[in-house]
Amino acid sequence: MTRSSSKIRLVAIFCALTLFAVQPGFAATKSVSKLKSAGRTANSIPNTILNGTGAPSKTIGINGDFYIDTKNLNIYGPKKKNAWPLPISLRGTAGTDGKAGNAGVAGVDGKTITNSAVGGGTAGASGITSATVGVFTFINPLTGTAGAGAQSHNFGGMLAGKKYLMHLVISGVHSSYEDILTTLILRITSTAGVIPITTAYFVSTGKSFNVGTRITQNISAELVIDGTLVVDTFNLYATVTATDDLATSLTLSGYFSLTEVGSIT
Repeated sequence: MTRSSSKIRLVAIFCALTLFAVQPGFAATKSVSKLKSAGRTANSIPNTILNGTGAPSKTIGINGDFYIDTKNLNIYGPKKKNAWPLPISLRGTAGTDGKAGNAGVAGVDGKTITNSAVGGGTAGASGITSATVGVFTFINPLTGTAGAGAQSHNFGGMLAGKKYLMHLVISGVHSSYEDILTTLILRITSTAGVIPITTAYFVSTGKSFNVGTRITQNISAELVIDGTLVVDTFNLYATVTATDDLATSLTLSGYFSLTEVGSIT
């Protein structure tokens, strides 16, 4: 009994020593691996779809990106090794022609100036309504020193509110047969006061053969007369002066032609 107990004790001690001897071996072979999480990390740059008009340059986008050319409707991508591949067209093939549509309903007749009063233009300005001619005389002859004047009787007989063109000729005949050593000056006034009258004239020297041969000076004038603001019939006066002293008098007479016009520009 005692011998058996001793054997059992020896076996238990041997087993305990064996466990202690093997334990460091287990510790030496033990290793721990750090696992990586799935998906992108916080430092990743996401890919995207870019767009622009025309093909992309090499510097646009990063590897993995796509690019749409909105002008030519081409798509590029994905970008690889910092280069864009050849594009793919987003356009489909041309479709076939559709069926011809039905004829439309006939429209109504159009209106023309010849078959309808509708569509007429605005009325034009009034044209010439009258033309008259006449003569006039002067109250006194032209004599004396430079600046002295001779005034005509009134002439024209123009209507209120009308516009006129007048051609005017005034002749000064010398009482002798000598040359006229002066130049005549013309001034036009109105019985209606100050109204718009534009006057352009020139003076010429010639000869008159009515009673012998006489030297004459002639004033030829063109007048534009605006009587729009005049409220009554009106006439004109012609006043002639000389630039130099006169040795003998000049007898003056006048002629005019008057034309009414619709507008003055």
